[in-house]
Amino acid sequence: MKQQAKRILSVLLALVLVLCCTAVAFAQAPEEKTPIVLIPGFGQSETKVYDGEEYLGMINAFELPGLSVENILKAVLAPGVASILTRSDANLSKAVKGFMDELFKAFKTNPDGTPVYTKVVTPYDAAYSFLPPEKQQEVQHHIAIHGLDDYNDVRYFYSYDSFGSIKQVAAGLHRYIEDVVLAQTGAEQVILVPVSQGGTVLTEYLADFPGDAKYIKKIISVIPAFDGAQILGDVMTDNVTIYDVNYDHETVLPALLPGDLGYQVSLALRVALPARVIEKVLREALEEVRQLLVVNSSMMWALCPAADYAAVKDKYLSGAEHAAVRAECDAYDAARKALPATLNRLKDSGVNVHIVSCYGVGNIMPVLFGSGNINSDELLTPASSGLGATFANIGETLGDGYTAKGTVCSDPSHNHLSPDGMIDASTCALPENTWFFSNIGHTYVNTREDIKDFAAKLILQDVADIYSLPGYTQFNDPYERAAKSYETDNGVYYYDENNHYLFTDLKPQTQEASPFWKGLAGVVNRLYRMLETVQTKLHLDKLRPFA
Repeated sequence: MKQQAKRILSVLLALVLVLCCTAVAFAQAPEEKTPIVLIPGFGQSETKVYDGEEYLGMINAFELPGLSVENILKAVLAPGVASILTRSDANLSKAVKGFMDELFKAFKTNPDGTPVYTKVVTPYDAAYSFLPPEKQQEVQHHIAIHGLDDYNDVRYFYSYDSFGSIKQVAAGLHRYIEDVVLAQTGAEQVILVPVSQGGTVLTEYLADFPGDAKYIKKIISVIPAFDGAQILGDVMTDNVTIYDVNYDHETVLPALLPGDLGYQVSLALRVALPARVIEKVLREALEEVRQLLVVNSSMMWALCPAADYAAVKDKYLSGAEHAAVRAECDAYDAARKALPATLNRLKDSGVNVHIVSCYGVGNIMPVLFGSGNINSDELLTPASSGLGATFANIGETLGDGYTAKGTVCSDPSHNHLSPDGMIDASTCALPENTWFFSNIGHTYVNTREDIKDFAAKLILQDVADIYSLPGYTQFNDPYERAAKSYETDNGVYYYDENNHYLFTDLKPQTQEASPFWKGLAGVVNRLYRMLETVQTKLHLDKLRPFA
């Protein structure tokens, strides 16, 4: 009996010892955190350019050291005066082209895609907590998702050249994940958070490194440029309004310049130069922008929508000197067309894949582009950031009798039509994993606590689909979510029911033009239109054109 009691006591003591050790082990085990890799958007990675020791500028911020009144006058004053006196293009367009070539010197890239000058992209080779204060401020400035503060020790920021090679940027992401993030944390997987242009980086990365799927736990894409930005497509296809000089004088200049200035500049140009000279200068200037910023950069081409790329690729990339860039662009075009299938394969393998899209704001500069009334978040259409959403233009709906196309989701029990009638999400590549927020501009997302809070939930929580996150549906109107608002002289501030700040509608600080300048500009513009009509009918343009 005593022996049996001793055995029982020994077993109990052993169990107590095991439980105590286990408790200590659990108490000391660090919280398992999956590293988060932020892939920022256009211009959000500090990129400095040098010609030897000479600093040429920070191209991500469009820093142009040569931009000054003195340099402008030096470049165009003489041909400008000559053009005014002769009522012709006395090398003015050539001078403007030359000035822009020098102004954007830091952006120059060879036809094979290699940079002319030395580029230095500032690396973020440690988690946020271990970065110096100035780099932490940069990260917060570009992507400030405050709900991730508890993950600062495993939150990373991948920087890249927005004007470089899409292949090199994708390869850089592969190395960054392997050699920096996983090596430093000891983790086996990461959460990828591509934002805006980061969506193009993700697209190429998934195509070039399919074996990296084993590293990916989640992909949370926030306003991703999966099919580029329509304004770049407009620039490359010449779908712009600036060649209509009358429209420039009556609409563009007054819209872009504050108060009386737009009308004053319009009048000065009307008197100084014929319309055909102004148009030639504008055409030369825009073509130089294309050549300097886009043509030799596959990263920039990746922001050109697929349909527009197909329309102009032979025009700009058919020469043998562009063979390397053309190959990268064609490969990217194939990768983005395969992206829906790629993401669905990842999703089927257990990767959480979610997309956050915004819409309902319109083009950021509608007076300049032919697609000015297109439905967008300022830059990206719902078809781009929503990966295939069908949409109506600004001020329109899909129609009262419209029924969902159901090309991807044809389940009749699923309602993928937005309440405002603008979006059909049944055509999205991931209709069950794509959320839409109305009336949020692309350039304001980083200041919007509401959408950043939502993104943080997707990043940190196990969210299955659009039906499984309490308080959110597939379509979200920020104004309906706001419970309180406070109006000040600067704007209206919105808060939720817990008095948590969401966003602000700032009052536009506009300077109204005076009736005198508006009226005078109107009279002069009408007069010039009459003179143009007369000279066209009488063929006087062959003698001395008025405009």
